[in-house]
Amino acid sequence: MPDKPPEDQVNLDEAVAEVRREFDAGLPGRLEILASALDSLTQKFDSGTAETFFFNAHSLKGTAGAFRADDLVGPARQLSGISRGWLKRGEASVQELTEAREELDQLREAVAVYLRG
Repeated sequence: MPDKPPEDQVNLDEAVAEVRREFDAGLPGRLEILASALDSLTQKFDSGTAETFFFNAHSLKGTAGAFRADDLVGPARQLSGISRGWLKRGEASVQELTEAREELDQLREAVAVYLRG
């Protein structure tokens, strides 16, 4: 009879699986937050909105990396970097907003593929 894994390992595996399910379920909401913030920033720069955008992109980059969702990491890293610049300068150029929109589109595609699994 094979040895059963220790109970604490089973509990850890279950906890990790639950966090991953929460990550997966939260991806559409994260995309919506990023899209909404980007739409607002396109109309008028606001440091609070830029901070929300940065926080969500940066957080997604790290969490996706932790779950080895590598196709999400690249676009999230780009979005994080772009928005970090906005925060440093207190403004967003038209070119940066366009680049962010393109990266967000790539992120949407990567999320769709990831969720189809």
